[in-house]
Amino acid sequence: MATEKQAKVAETKAKAKVKKRDRERTKSRILKAVGKVIEKYGTKKVGVNLIAREADVNKVLIYRYFGGVDGLMEQYVKTGEYTSTSSHKYIDNMEKPAPDKRSKVWTDVLTTAMNDLRERKATRDLVRWEIGLGKAVLTDVRNDTGARMIEKVGSLPNYEDTNALVALLMGGIYHVTVSADYRDKMMDVDLQSDEGFKRIEKVVGDIFEALDKK
Repeated sequence: MATEKQAKVAETKAKAKVKKRDRERTKSRILKAVGKVIEKYGTKKVGVNLIAREADVNKVLIYRYFGGVDGLMEQYVKTGEYTSTSSHKYIDNMEKPAPDKRSKVWTDVLTTAMNDLRERKATRDLVRWEIGLGKAVLTDVRNDTGARMIEKVGSLPNYEDTNALVALLMGGIYHVTVSADYRDKMMDVDLQSDEGFKRIEKVVGDIFEALDKK
């Protein structure tokens, strides 16, 4: 039989687990509220008070868990609310590919990010916000994520500057997905259809494959 002391230790541990689980749920609710606020009110309304109201939490918790809006936005990117491929968990769970598989993995990563951007208006709004106002916190955390991704996937074995290649293609992806909010076509590519974006996906894959065979 457990002693009274052991029972108290077990009870303390159980309470700690419940508290941690509640904390993580609250943090998740706050992070999801960021996207909801952006979609409902736009990026100009992003602030502690409105996010706390949307998440139905005391605003003190945002400062306690994230340190304020900048820390919250940083975690928003890192946890995959921005795009699934920006999540540290996504990157950590990837298997490091063999050199001859890297072009395929890079194609999958970029096309997944593109599809996330197409589906997530809040993320497209944040791209505009970052560029328009020079929000360094978003740029810094995305650069950090990109560096982690390069380290995990690896450079193309037959191309000397994979970093610049990924930067160029990702920049193009940002542009076409954001442009789809304002225009129907770019050249003759239909930005309002899956078919149009399938063409872009194919080009991304063709570029990686061709450069990897140089």
